Amino acid sequence: MNRRGFLGRTAMAVPASLVLGNSWVDSCCLVSPAFAAANGGDRRTPLEQGFAEFALSVRYDTLPHDVVASGKRVLLDTLGCAFGAVGSEPANIAETAIRKTFGDGSTATIIGYPQPATVEGALFVNGVLVRSLDMNDTYIGTEPLHPSELLPTALALCEEKACSGRDLIEAMVAGYEASMRVNDAISFIERGFHPLCAASYGIPLIAGKIWGLPKEAIANSVGISGARGFTSFVVNSGAISMMKAMGLAATAADGVFATRLAAQGFTGPSGTLEWLASKMKPAKDGFAVDLDLSRYRLPRVAFKRFPVQIELQAVAEAGVSLSGKIKGRTEDIRSITVETYPGIIDRVADPPKFRPQTKGTADHSLPVCLAMALLDGDVTVSHFEKDRWRGQDVMALVEKTSVKPAEQLIARLPKGRGASVEIVLADSQSLRETVEVAEGDAERPLSRSSLERKFLNFAVPVVGKAGAERVISLVDGLEDLSDIRELTRALGGPGKQNPT
Repeated sequence: MNRRGFLGRTAMAVPASLVLGNSWVDSCCLVSPAFAAANGGDRRTPLEQGFAEFALSVRYDTLPHDVVASGKRVLLDTLGCAFGAVGSEPANIAETAIRKTFGDGSTATIIGYPQPATVEGALFVNGVLVRSLDMNDTYIGTEPLHPSELLPTALALCEEKACSGRDLIEAMVAGYEASMRVNDAISFIERGFHPLCAASYGIPLIAGKIWGLPKEAIANSVGISGARGFTSFVVNSGAISMMKAMGLAATAADGVFATRLAAQGFTGPSGTLEWLASKMKPAKDGFAVDLDLSRYRLPRVAFKRFPVQIELQAVAEAGVSLSGKIKGRTEDIRSITVETYPGIIDRVADPPKFRPQTKGTADHSLPVCLAMALLDGDVTVSHFEKDRWRGQDVMALVEKTSVKPAEQLIARLPKGRGASVEIVLADSQSLRETVEVAEGDAERPLSRSSLERKFLNFAVPVVGKAGAERVISLVDGLEDLSDIRELTRALGGPGKQNPT
């Protein structure tokens, strides 16, 4: 556009913003989208517009009770996971870096830290906090996804706008559901990408909904974010680095920026998911995303009992059960045989997992996590923070471990995540423990008392017992909060500098 055209457009933007008032970010002006017809002239509604309509249709008053209840359970679990990582090396590095990148700011709370930050800064650090311990929720569609990493975006944007608890629930449900439905529709891992790519479709819905953007602007933001949101699966391959904790946090910051662009009239492509399904091998015929609001996925989210990869929950539980039976006899163990699913074996029992070099690899290592469970009767965050996984006795058991497909489990539960562990002792005695469904799975949910215990274990060291109990109370009554800042004020660390 030449200078004359630019000035003309700028002049027209002023009355438009006056007419629109503050209904969306920074008094943005409406600009018609430039959607190209996908697939050689096919005039079907692009998915980007479908996602926008989906998000705008999510209303608190029409949400089923179990969806709202599940949302509050997820929020409590997610905040607990974040509290547990306060002061960790990845979080401290991120907290320093965002101030150099986005400035100091005073808009949004960083969980467990005294000084607030900009929206983008807070959602990034909080995203790192939520993911660092590998204790956050998991949804299994075509592959494991951690949708709770979307929550820092919803919290930061709602805090900035002084939204209500119901606004937060709506935004959370829209982002969660969209990401999980993408996860149901296509495998990113098969195409070399990380499952967190699904969140690039959920983040703009959260931002667009909180900011009150119209459908076309949200659709454009989805197009921009979806086209940008490809993270290689190398993040979770081999020696796993700190980047595991920031993958979705970076996608979230990028998705919020995409929405800011779209709010100002920047247009995005259409057909981004369709392109992936048709152009990236393996091509998928009949690709579709279920956007029917009557089929919610939130109640199907699984929580973790142990701070290890979701597909290792059954292995760790079996190891804990066997631990009491072999107490004092671990040196007599001759062999350990684990039977589980082939896909799980590929992800958590590949060669690098038998000799992990980083914490991120250790908590994704089947033989290491099982060994610690057998030796110590539990697997906790401290096992990884204090390098228990490097212990000579741990590695001695790792060397005695072999893994193979569980034919009987596969025949009985083809899509399960269970495991069977057999220990053979020096006197030829054999001990076996089978866990078909791990505690915390959607089919075997964590009890309310277990969920609260997990939260308190992580939150009390940061905000004290009274502060942790207040957070529980505020989350329980989330729908009655007129200003979400009542909750976010309770999340900051000691001496928090509260801008509100």
